[in-house]
Amino acid sequence: MIDEVTIQSAKDVDINKILDNFNWERGHDNMMHCPSPQHGDSTPSCSYNAKNNTVRCFGCGKTYDTIGLYQALSEKVDGRVVSFPKAVKEVLTLDNQAPLQGNAAPQSSTTQYSHCNSSAKGNAYQTILSNSRPLTGYELNYLHERGIMLYDSCVYNGKVYTKQSIDKALQSETDAQKIQELNAIQSNGKFFEGIATILKKNRIQIKHNYWQGVNSIIYLIDYDYDNDYELQQYAVFLDDERHMAIQKTLDKVHMKKALGTSDFTWLAEWVENKNHKIYVCEGMEDALSYVQNNERAVSLNSISNINSFMDYLDKHYKRMKKWEWVISFDHDEGGEKAKQKLLDFFQTYNQQHPKYPYQYSVCKYPDTCHDINDYWRDKVFSR
Repeated sequence: MIDEVTIQSAKDVDINKILDNFNWERGHDNMMHCPSPQHGDSTPSCSYNAKNNTVRCFGCGKTYDTIGLYQALSEKVDGRVVSFPKAVKEVLTLDNQAPLQGNAAPQSSTTQYSHCNSSAKGNAYQTILSNSRPLTGYELNYLHERGIMLYDSCVYNGKVYTKQSIDKALQSETDAQKIQELNAIQSNGKFFEGIATILKKNRIQIKHNYWQGVNSIIYLIDYDYDNDYELQQYAVFLDDERHMAIQKTLDKVHMKKALGTSDFTWLAEWVENKNHKIYVCEGMEDALSYVQNNERAVSLNSISNINSFMDYLDKHYKRMKKWEWVISFDHDEGGEKAKQKLLDFFQTYNQQHPKYPYQYSVCKYPDTCHDINDYWRDKVFSR
């Protein structure tokens, strides 16, 4: 049992040391995003009080001392659930007051999440991978908000519930009313099959990453297959390096950033669909929306990769002409220009190679949706 003096010593540690340990950004006005794992804070709604040495969120109403803040950020950033006694000891360790007995203190997030840049030594993919960790509920909710289900889930009253969480709750719940609510979710919710298995077979990982002060979702693409034959059979790509596609920030404030050398990401294999179509999208979330519907897709990861994509189609027409290519770009100026470029390519190619024509079309979806993911998300959460 920890005595009150030790607890108070932990509370007296400068709260900035906790924020620095997790590289938690705060503005010049001391405003920051809420540290609560349950609060998806899209705009900074937390304030730091130097006098009280606390952080308060005006969005969810929670106030954190150093111990509570350490517990919250451990779960939100590192995916670790830290007990109160353990948090007290680790907070004191940060302040060099009381070294932990037995096992060494966990490596701080500052060390775990180094800033990635082009001058970093070693394999860039490995560097990025070392700065990443599996998703926690907070990041999983980000994907759910986009209508993307990694695991078997159902949508009920605008919320996503994984099948595993419902089954687990039904096994332990004793309250009759809550059991009835869980059964209603299971019976009346819209079911969606998870795509984690498909992603794994396509060598795609979705993880959390901390890079340049930003908490984000990243899509790690690993096309380093075991042998050349397997590579030729199951992967289509431009280079033979391991690479990462894009980083998508969780706070919706920062822009997404391309971190790797990936030109495009293929989700054409292992999708059990007899439809000979591949949907060409701008971003990973658009492509994942198609996979969620059991359709094959390719993500350019950036519209700037359109020329590389056309060059690839030109060089590998014998393999690529068996598909019908459906253009599914965003409803904006960049998307329209890229669509016209690709249409011109197909038309010109077919005129020059009438024996080996490409089949192609344009996906039509409402102009009110910026991209395919918006369209899919609206369908997921519609009643």
